[in-house]
Amino acid sequence: MSTIVLAHGVLGFGDELPGLFQLLPTIHYFNCVADHLREQRHVVLEPQVDPTGSVQERGDQLAEKILKQTGSSDKVHILAHSMGGLDARHAITKRTDLVDRVATLVTIGTPHRGSPVADAVANESGPLLDRIPHLLRQKLESNTKALHDLTTQVCSAFDAATPDAPSVRYINVAGDASKGNSELLLFQLAAAIGNITGEINDGVVTRSSALRAGNQHLNDWPVDHAGEIGWTSALLIPFRRHKAVAEHLARYDAIVGML
Repeated sequence: MSTIVLAHGVLGFGDELPGLFQLLPTIHYFNCVADHLREQRHVVLEPQVDPTGSVQERGDQLAEKILKQTGSSDKVHILAHSMGGLDARHAITKRTDLVDRVATLVTIGTPHRGSPVADAVANESGPLLDRIPHLLRQKLESNTKALHDLTTQVCSAFDAATPDAPSVRYINVAGDASKGNSELLLFQLAAAIGNITGEINDGVVTRSSALRAGNQHLNDWPVDHAGEIGWTSALLIPFRRHKAVAEHLARYDAIVGML
């Protein structure tokens, strides 16, 4: 049995659902993952941090909630998606009260060196800008602190200034949407990024940004940025839903089996 922390990304949510979503307690940012792991007798935490805050703000909030929700002798394994991986790295490196409590950090689709999507929105220019779904672009444009911290320039500086803790095991996963299919929500955006940058990507983060030198790298997941946490249009197709969820949960089972 392990204590597992699921750290959500930008615009995401944890165990404190916003507004009307409170009426839907079965909705989780990491689709089905918490309940699945709890069935295996793991302790699973889903801490809520500011969906649109800076890495420092979100990282400090993550640290405080882990310390509050776990015992002083508990070792935790953090599974972090997207910006959540940057938050966790900040918390581990900058919060001396937390580092001894973390055994593993798994980052999934985390833009350690920035995102081309964040760059396009922040610069309001470039060939990628018009390819970004309107809702995603609108949400990022209105949340400047998070957007600023996800750009290539800022993330690269953060990456250089935030060394790994020797006592923590670091594992990275990248998504490769080209190995998926049209059921992926960001399939077309991923193709556009690939055409423009020439890089494997998940529709938000390139492979070279998701994988850090010196960390353990798992095989690329055949999904986009949303599929990394279990959200695809296959969920709306009765004969596809069960298989899609099973494949999604199997990827998390493989990670937990390594802890």
